[in-house]
Amino acid sequence: MISLSRPSGTSSVVKDADGTLHTLLHVLENGRGPHVEATARLAADGTLQVFEASGHHEMGNQFSARFQRVGARAEWRATEESGAQQVEGPAFYVPLAETPEVDGWLVQAALQHAGRLPLLPAGEAHVERMEEIKVASPSARTLVGYRLSGLSLAPSYTWMNPDGSWFGSASEWFSVVPEGWDGLIPALLEQQRVWERARNEKDARELAQPLPAAGLAFSHARVLDVERGRYLDDHSVLVRGGTIAELGPSAKLKLPEGVQVVDLAGRTLMPGLWDMHVHLGDADGALNIAAGVTTVRDVGNDPNKLDDQRQRFEANQAIGPHVLRFGFIEGRGEKAASSVVTAEIPEEAKRAVQTFAERKYEGVKIYNSVKPELVPLIAQEAHARGMRVTGHIPVHMLAHEAVNAGYDGIEHINMLFLNFFATHETDTRDITRFTLVGDKAPDLDLASRPVQEFFGLLREKKTVVDPTLTAFEALYVGEAGKIVPGMEEIVARLPPNTARAQLLGGLPVAADKRERYRLAWDRLLAMVKALYDAKVTLVIGTDDLGGVMLHHELALFARAGVPNAAILRMATTEAARSLGLQRQVGSIAKGLRADLVVVDGDPLTRIEDASRVVTVVRGDVMFDAAAVSRSTNVAPVVGR
Repeated sequence: MISLSRPSGTSSVVKDADGTLHTLLHVLENGRGPHVEATARLAADGTLQVFEASGHHEMGNQFSARFQRVGARAEWRATEESGAQQVEGPAFYVPLAETPEVDGWLVQAALQHAGRLPLLPAGEAHVERMEEIKVASPSARTLVGYRLSGLSLAPSYTWMNPDGSWFGSASEWFSVVPEGWDGLIPALLEQQRVWERARNEKDARELAQPLPAAGLAFSHARVLDVERGRYLDDHSVLVRGGTIAELGPSAKLKLPEGVQVVDLAGRTLMPGLWDMHVHLGDADGALNIAAGVTTVRDVGNDPNKLDDQRQRFEANQAIGPHVLRFGFIEGRGEKAASSVVTAEIPEEAKRAVQTFAERKYEGVKIYNSVKPELVPLIAQEAHARGMRVTGHIPVHMLAHEAVNAGYDGIEHINMLFLNFFATHETDTRDITRFTLVGDKAPDLDLASRPVQEFFGLLREKKTVVDPTLTAFEALYVGEAGKIVPGMEEIVARLPPNTARAQLLGGLPVAADKRERYRLAWDRLLAMVKALYDAKVTLVIGTDDLGGVMLHHELALFARAGVPNAAILRMATTEAARSLGLQRQVGSIAKGLRADLVVVDGDPLTRIEDASRVVTVVRGDVMFDAAAVSRSTNVAPVVGR
């Protein structure tokens, strides 16, 4: 198991004489990871006949699972789900247990059935043979690539040997290859990028509509003035050359000859939304556009892939938002997160910042294992180059110290709580950074002097706080087998196997602690409201599934008690202002970039209506939100 070129675990398979397969997966990445022991037997047609597994998921929550098919009856029972179906013909059960070898078994089975195979509990897989590549090191071998569709939001790829056995899978985040073959991963990734670029370009040709040279006008719109938190009724907006050329009352604004006019008939026209905490994956570009998210800030990724994505989005060779990049800097060690760029000594810290400056990144993100003594140096180097600094609070450091050392922003609400619960000896590189908050947050008095003094420091330093509530809700209130309350409509729109992942549950919490962790979650919401009341700068980020979860984040801010008008400001013009871009983008005004969203609803009154996206303009192209959403296998909110 390789994560961003660093070994992060192992997966092994033993085959008995009777064909029974025994797999063992163990991963330690970013202080956590799954451990899965499984046994499987394949039917004559390659589908799973029996599958049994036990162990723990990424966050440590224990599970067990069993699937069996006898004749036409398939049954499964696991910690997270159970069910049974009468199945006529072949069908492949997809385990929730992390088992990399399933990719190979699925390809082998699908190829026996013309490349298509129904999935259990739901869905259909399509397996497509791509191309062969010949490799010479560590030994000569021919590999065959396959594209797997129908399992998730975007296709994935896996590699087979010429004899039909599974070789492995490669991705920027996690690759699984035979021991000693990790040097081949870059070549596999590059070939997969060729295939993905071709697929992305096809989607862009079909779904991105270039705006006419004469311009596009939205007439009779209810324009959202985010700065003042009000609507401008019956207004028209003219877009030309990717810029808002004119704005005014529909009755008075004279439109030039040849302009394409779209009559919104009173629908809402609002600025494009921003997600300030993403790690862009293959499906996230389209997911964001479908949700009206026209700008994202990526705070940790493979730099080569991220730069390529950004370039293709801007060239309209792929569907995606504008991308602002913060380079990921981490320390080294067993509990460190995998990172292309690491720093353990001052010279490495300087070189890390320089690396991202040369790529013209807008900032850097400091992660858990960076040594506290390097933080002021990284901040100084970044600021000298006009770059901003955000991040987690490194182990052995507290949030107020990071702010005083030069942080411009803090990622994640738990980092603020740890300012009061952690000490310089607390190891926050594992799930302790979550469980300590769950254990102690209910007792933190947000009106106390230490908390208010900390808020005062954040306000004085103009520190930008990105709470990413969606990243914590399931951790504190999630239970195995249950959808988090309030997520039902979102989960219902997701493809089956993506939806099933919402059943995994949260932190490994004893039954007698569950209520306390629910109270801790309530305290996280209360802190967001307290930060807002204290006039600390807040922005909206997710660290979660692209697009759809941004709308959930908006709803969580509303649940916390933040007014809708303020939430919409945070998700648009405040995000732009936090990066010094408010005179270029973020609101609907003459001369600003035309990032616009047509919404069938009233988000000032009901924040959930922000998800009712009809049309999206990102600069000089326009998208039908429903069509883009369907390209990711996600059912649209409007236009189903």
